[in-house]
Amino acid sequence: METPTKIKIVAVIGILAGPFLAYTGHQEKERLAKLDKEGITVDGHLEGGEYRRSGKRSRSYSFEAVFTPQGASAPVKKNFKVSSTFFSSRTNETSITDPKVQVRYLPDNAQESAVIIGGSTNDAGLFPVGIGAFVLGVGTLGVMTMRKT
Repeated sequence: METPTKIKIVAVIGILAGPFLAYTGHQEKERLAKLDKEGITVDGHLEGGEYRRSGKRSRSYSFEAVFTPQGASAPVKKNFKVSSTFFSSRTNETSITDPKVQVRYLPDNAQESAVIIGGSTNDAGLFPVGIGAFVLGVGTLGVMTMRKT
């Protein structure tokens, strides 16, 4: 496959994927804003953690945490994706060294909306990435079209 064809394919992918990424990032920003405004913070504790390596550079970190929403009779157990910095600050080679966390959640859906304060990862950064991918894709196709004429 020739290089101009590869560039066009990447540009089209940017045009198609960019709005999806931007929408996902926007939705996450809205969710986090609602969580900041209406969320409830409770104490929780970590029960387990996991570090996964997929490929040479890609790594993912997660903790299983337990918290009891206000007014609930039973605790909630949830798996949270966390940043590498947060993960390493709470663990050593063999165990969790600091199990205490604060969990913030929306009252109407504690299980799905919960985040670990200062640790959970989010997709809000996808908004500018999506906008950039779209603009770059449109610009690239525009320049390639202008050069042909």
